[in-house]
Amino acid sequence: MKRKITAFAVFITMLLSAVSPALAFSFPEPDWGALLREREQMVSQTDFELYAEGCIQSAPYYGAKFEPRGGAYIGMIAETSEEFAPLGCYLTYIDNMNQDDLYYPANRMIEDDNVVAMVGWTISDLDSVNYGTVYSVLERLNSYGKPMFIRFANEMNESSIGLDPDKYIRVFRTVADIAHGFPNLAVVWSPMDIGSLDRPFGYFYPGDEYVDWVGLSSYSMMYFLGNPDTTYKDSVYFMTGDYAWATNKVKPFMNFLSANNINKPIMISEGGVATNTNFGPTPQNWTAPRMRNFLWSLVMKYPQIKMVNYFNTHRANETSRYDINDYPYAREIFKEAENSGAYIREAGGQPDFVFQPANGAGTLAAKNGFVKLYTLAHIPKQPDITVNYYIDGGWTHSASQIPYIYNLNISALADGAHSLKISAAGNEKSYTFYKRGGAIAFGAEPEYVPAAPEISVTLNGSKITFDQPPIMDNDRVLVPMRKIFEALGADVYWDDAEQTAIAERGGKTIIIPIGKNYMTVNGSRVTLDVPAQLINNRTLVPARAVSEALGCAVDWNDPAQTVIITD
Repeated sequence: MKRKITAFAVFITMLLSAVSPALAFSFPEPDWGALLREREQMVSQTDFELYAEGCIQSAPYYGAKFEPRGGAYIGMIAETSEEFAPLGCYLTYIDNMNQDDLYYPANRMIEDDNVVAMVGWTISDLDSVNYGTVYSVLERLNSYGKPMFIRFANEMNESSIGLDPDKYIRVFRTVADIAHGFPNLAVVWSPMDIGSLDRPFGYFYPGDEYVDWVGLSSYSMMYFLGNPDTTYKDSVYFMTGDYAWATNKVKPFMNFLSANNINKPIMISEGGVATNTNFGPTPQNWTAPRMRNFLWSLVMKYPQIKMVNYFNTHRANETSRYDINDYPYAREIFKEAENSGAYIREAGGQPDFVFQPANGAGTLAAKNGFVKLYTLAHIPKQPDITVNYYIDGGWTHSASQIPYIYNLNISALADGAHSLKISAAGNEKSYTFYKRGGAIAFGAEPEYVPAAPEISVTLNGSKITFDQPPIMDNDRVLVPMRKIFEALGADVYWDDAEQTAIAERGGKTIIIPIGKNYMTVNGSRVTLDVPAQLINNRTLVPARAVSEALGCAVDWNDPAQTVIITD
């Protein structure tokens, strides 16, 4: 009965639309000086705050259709996602009124995998919208039986479909009414983060009852409109070049939502960071920190963002391109973020944690003696900063890339109050935390948590003693590099300039770069589930991966929390 009523409503709306007169619309001229000052203020803001891994229930929650309780789905264009599977979301498209179903292989992938789908329904002419076709396409999409987010007529604030806001809203509302007749579909209203400057978001918002989620297309590009001689004003207005950070570019939209009391989960419907332009590849030292900002800092600063879709492809007619498949460093950054535990990787799933400011995170239980901390650090026009961590006045750790991770070894601390300071590029912030048993809390006494059992490593039945205890990261045990290699009879070298460890034994050479999700064995690349990392001035490497690379057998005794290596 519900579908019959919806179909009748579509028929009536078509009749009314046919007799409605078209009215010209004129957008008012912006106050360009005020707009420039507003944008300058946005791009000059510093973010500098300590974060921890909080519980999922601490995230904002609006009760929207298909909204996860906490955390964000991570997604990518279906056809280019194979190397990164499993993902939580596939991004795919419907072209105007020209499709009656999703194209292959996206349709098969969505049917076969436990994912949600973000369907961008591109509309280039509102007058061409046929509501009968809309109904039949949405009926087909609903039949997949998967949660589908319908992003209809997106980016209206920079295209011809936004020339008449009243018409846009009428069409969007009609399509939303149709979509809401199907149980597996949610409606997404999704402008461009920074569209035409004379078209504020408010002209196009169709109303809370027609929208389940709000979204943004958000791209960080080196040049405005592909112009390498972009003026200062344009680079600030459109947040390109030095100002092209995802956490900058979402600010106008966040301000709009707050000012209008719009409380909806947010998605980055599609977005990315330029890896290439018509002038050639963008420098890695420009792209890499901005990719990390896009994939880490957005969900850290804005936990109401509940989906991030990477536009992992390029279009031949676009001056900036966002494909990461041809750029190993970009692939590794994406994989590191998706495997971090901060993202949802299946329909109806949940992340391992959500980011919370440390002062509000409550009791933080240690894992193998460590509590993982992060710094949200963005200092305008300084992409290459190092965050230093100090405990009780003494330096303990440095981190030089987003998200500036610090594994705090609380097993070495006495119960009671301690100080922690972060500093970077002239910015400092101090915190007080309290340690009790196997947990800490910032600003308050923690609940008592028994200390976790220590991880052990044995080689041919004998325990290996480390000066830095092994840790567990993403279900993988990391051990101090030099000690494990020397125990296995390998010669060990350290290349400080390249931040790379090198081990040689029995005709095998292993090269492990710090912070990368791979190592090489005699020149062949091997993917790592977790990267080698610097902790408390020691280089830690994944025990299983390096031991097996040297020809050893590796087993795990879970009750004893012991890695068993047999050479």
